[in-house]
Amino acid sequence: MASANYRRKNTELAALNIQLVTADTPAALIERGHAIHVQAQFSPWKLSTFADCFTPPYYGLFALDENELVGYAIVLEVLDEATLMDIAVVQHCRGRGVGKALLQRVLDKVKARSMREVWLEVRESNLAAIHLYETHGFEHIELRKNYYPTENGKENAAIMKWPNLAMA
Repeated sequence: MASANYRRKNTELAALNIQLVTADTPAALIERGHAIHVQAQFSPWKLSTFADCFTPPYYGLFALDENELVGYAIVLEVLDEATLMDIAVVQHCRGRGVGKALLQRVLDKVKARSMREVWLEVRESNLAAIHLYETHGFEHIELRKNYYPTENGKENAAIMKWPNLAMA
């Protein structure tokens, strides 16, 4: 029965709507995005910092399932490089393609803007995210030791890069 429910929910997310965050995006939606950020991060940004990430040179994407905000991505673009600053999905929608859809939209936008590469940092323990990045062509570049704070000290960050092969 659980798998049937999962399929039903998965089908509901097939109509996922990914939108660019703009100056017209309601403040309540930005606040909901921040709530997702707080849920997903051990040491989250303040609301004002999160909101600033939707102004140039940053941009953001929101993933909505019907009218519910279920995930977001934040990207910084400088010259011909982009950095995926953050990507998060609400707990009850993880594993249902939301992160994959957000990441694909980021990569499509990067390609359209002729960016050479995309960089990111991810917790070494976040195996689901690392797998997602690897399946989209991200390469491991290095390990940044003791980068992320944890309850018991620090955790390493995996530095990954996506080369835009169309620009090679």
